[in-house]
Amino acid sequence: MSDDQQKNNKRKGNKKKKSGINFWRLSLIIILLVTIIGAGTVGGVVFSYIRSAEPLNKDNFVYMEPSVIVDKNGDFYQELQGKEKREVVSIEDIPDMVQKAFISIEDERFEKHKGFDIQGIGQAVLQGIKAGNLKTAGGSTITQQLIKLTHLTSEKSLKRKVQEVYLATQLERSMTKEEILGAYLNKINFAYAHGIQAASETYFRKDVADLTIAQAAVLAAIPKAPSSYKPYIIEEKEDGSFGLAYEEDGKTLIYSDKNKNRALTIIAKMKELGHINDEQYSEAQEQLKNNQFGLVEPVDPPIYSYFTDAVYDQVVNDLMEKYNYNKEEATSYLINSGLKVHATIDPKIQSVMDDNFKNDKMFPNQSSAAKQASIAKSQETGENINYTPEGAMVVIDNKTGHVVGITGGRNKERNRSLNRALQHFQPGSSTKPLTVYAPGIEEKSITLATTYDDVPIKIGSWKPKNAGGGHGGMTTVRNGLFKSTNIVAVQALEDVGVETSVQYGKKFGLDIVTEGKANDLIPSALALGGYTHGQTPLDMASAFSAFPAQGARSEPTFYTKVEDRNGNIVLENKSDKIQVISAQTAYLLTDVLKDVPRGGTTNISVPGVDIAGKTGTTNENMHAWFVGYTPNYTAAVWYGYDENKVVSKGKTYRMNIGIYGGSKPGPASMWESVMRGIHKDLKGQRFPGNPGGIVSAQVDSVSGLAPTELSAKDPRGSTIISELFISGTVPKEKDNYHVEYEVDITTNKLATEYCPAELVQSKVFIKKPDNRFPGSVKPLNANYVPKNEQDVIAPAENDFCTIHGQNSSEEIQIFAPKDRIQIGEELQLEVRGHASHGDQIKIGNIQYSSDSDAVQILDPKSGLIKGLAQGSANITAQVQFKYKTQENGEEVEKDYTRTASITINVDDAIPQELKLNNTIHKLKDNQYRVILKPSLKNYSGSFDIVLNPVNMNLNATSFSVQSGSSQTIEVDITGSKPSLLVTVGAGDQAKNWNITGFSYSAEPDKENGNNNNENDTP
Repeated sequence: MSDDQQKNNKRKGNKKKKSGINFWRLSLIIILLVTIIGAGTVGGVVFSYIRSAEPLNKDNFVYMEPSVIVDKNGDFYQELQGKEKREVVSIEDIPDMVQKAFISIEDERFEKHKGFDIQGIGQAVLQGIKAGNLKTAGGSTITQQLIKLTHLTSEKSLKRKVQEVYLATQLERSMTKEEILGAYLNKINFAYAHGIQAASETYFRKDVADLTIAQAAVLAAIPKAPSSYKPYIIEEKEDGSFGLAYEEDGKTLIYSDKNKNRALTIIAKMKELGHINDEQYSEAQEQLKNNQFGLVEPVDPPIYSYFTDAVYDQVVNDLMEKYNYNKEEATSYLINSGLKVHATIDPKIQSVMDDNFKNDKMFPNQSSAAKQASIAKSQETGENINYTPEGAMVVIDNKTGHVVGITGGRNKERNRSLNRALQHFQPGSSTKPLTVYAPGIEEKSITLATTYDDVPIKIGSWKPKNAGGGHGGMTTVRNGLFKSTNIVAVQALEDVGVETSVQYGKKFGLDIVTEGKANDLIPSALALGGYTHGQTPLDMASAFSAFPAQGARSEPTFYTKVEDRNGNIVLENKSDKIQVISAQTAYLLTDVLKDVPRGGTTNISVPGVDIAGKTGTTNENMHAWFVGYTPNYTAAVWYGYDENKVVSKGKTYRMNIGIYGGSKPGPASMWESVMRGIHKDLKGQRFPGNPGGIVSAQVDSVSGLAPTELSAKDPRGSTIISELFISGTVPKEKDNYHVEYEVDITTNKLATEYCPAELVQSKVFIKKPDNRFPGSVKPLNANYVPKNEQDVIAPAENDFCTIHGQNSSEEIQIFAPKDRIQIGEELQLEVRGHASHGDQIKIGNIQYSSDSDAVQILDPKSGLIKGLAQGSANITAQVQFKYKTQENGEEVEKDYTRTASITINVDDAIPQELKLNNTIHKLKDNQYRVILKPSLKNYSGSFDIVLNPVNMNLNATSFSVQSGSSQTIEVDITGSKPSLLVTVGAGDQAKNWNITGFSYSAEPDKENGNNNNENDTP
């Protein structure tokens, strides 16, 4: 540096010193004058202000800081958005250059004063005098600002200023400068963040340790007035909204001139105070002037996940309970206290769930009603409303009750939104294992072999129905649960009892209303799932988790503990184990429920892993469920619409999910897909084995009782089955449903003395006791018989065979007018039966046959025969009776026959003369009527006649005439010497006649003739 430069710098330094001395003098004079003028009055007031100041409280330096949630592995999961976005850092982590930026602009003598700065106060007073208002004067040190932010209000008054100075001096005595500066930098407001670390991340996406000089200056410029000095420009957009302003490139944020000018002042001050050199200053200045310091837009805080919403609610509730907070206090403490919530979420499981719920193919299409309702409601409100099929799912760890994953819907657009996994919906048949079958087996009021009659029933005026409407007759509890038969569940509940059902339902964790008019103490709720409030997917998953956990259930929880910022435990959540049912009952229920996914009400699988579960579908397919479990996890899936009834402009739209719990796509397929993803690395998982106390025994599947020899003879096949029982519950009473009767197999009715012996069989039937319906259950129709029982239900005691009676045929005979005929002679036979009282009965459905060529069977059905050759023949008539019966559970058609026979003798034919009687009637000239009547003794067949006319026209030239009959023909004469040659054939005979009794008139008159001529001579 040159000598001249050194001299100039020295002069500048002397000027500064002189200026400083003058300022100090002026300040002291002003203070002295004020002190002298108002010493008495002001002194007393100041003392009273000091005495009324709150004592210094170091707890006030523990700032609001967002709490964080960590997953089951201890890794960061999500931050809770508190009142102030802040991350407290140690002063050691804040670079000296950043510290100096704030000191330079806010309190350049910070490291020298004892809490307040006389020179700064003097400057503030002068500024106040110039402004004509001492209240607007600043001059606060960093220590004073910290006191104002932590102990006082922002009120502009002398009292607040006096207390501020006083407490600042107290603070300087109890904290180091580094501690004070650190507390200040972690406290101050940066508009979009609080504290230096959060501000660094917000404006520059970097840690405070990595800030440049220009960036530090930008941040240091903000706290003076955050809304005015933030580095962003806010502008109104074309759509009327407001947002950050960008340069023309659309990528670079426009830098605020206010912040820029103050930031330039800051780096100049830093240079003046020797905190940065010329090169650093020039670089920072260039960056600030050209907006090249890396300003970015603030990141919108991530939307809370459904899991975060759930753990948020549970922690708030637990804080209220443990510390007697109200909800506002508990919420504020949770989000603003820098807590660490140790959540139970498994990020891998949650990721699998989220991916599946984003897949639209896993959900049914929007229903027609939902589309129409969406259009109507959008038009009515002017908003875009779209009702879509929704879903929710919860996955619970069976051993701990920890909720490892939860999804409350297909899309999430805001915090604390509707979490369907925690909403109540009607669970339908998925309640049956919880409130009917598990309680019944546990209390030994039913077994898996207990049977109920699946027929239309009623309880009072209520008439429950099966899904699908069919009925299966006598059904075991196992099959009733496997096939989800409503009629069986309703009757089983009658045996279990409402009180017992409610007791166990609550132990399973269900929401059951027991008081008021609208309560759940009814079979439609406890047996079929029509609850007053419904059940949440969380409740259902927790309830079913007892089955794979040998009957024990842990209360579901979303966190294990909550720590404060110092590691102290605020809340600890240790789930209590509840032994809901015995391990034996859990084993039996699982043995049934593991068949449900294998063709019961759905078909799903997880390779290499045991699974079990239950579907649920409500009336009109409004809601659909699948709740299932593996050895490790239990999951509940719900599908439905958020609203099932929408009214728009007077029109009602009813929206149902329109699928069943086991449908694909549907809850079961969602469960399958998620569980396959969860278990892809967990192969070979098997349910717990027999816990002991379980025995196997044979029972009759119709009665549920011990089998008898008749059980094996059921027409549908043996009804003896093997079933599992808790020791001591195997039925000892013998089957009393199967009976054996003598019946006529053609009618399946009780046989009488008139039934043919070959049609009477001893047959096994089912005879249902009248008292088979439990409690208040009544059949709608006492005579109703399900299709699968129609051929096995025993006939009533007075239901005798109505086909075979006194008039029924006991034997049959062939009757013939004679037993001897001639060759060529025909004979008509007839079959008759004899009733028990002796009367003859004509029999039909006959087949005739002959054992000899002497007799020809002309008609095998009617019995017309003809002699062909000399000799004899045995003619047999076979009567066939058809009937239907059951074999191996299937209807088959059978028949039986009866026969009778007669001997017919055939003699040589005695030659007889063939005759023809003819009669001629003259009608008028050239017109005649001729009557021909052939005859042959002992001949009963037909005659074949052929006519050959000469000089005449005929209306027929050939025909047949039955024996004993005649044939009339009309003749027109056309020439002289007319004649008619007649050939008659009968059997093997034939003969000719030439009839000539006709005359021809060349000029015929018009009168009718009356000339008759009869002739039988050839």
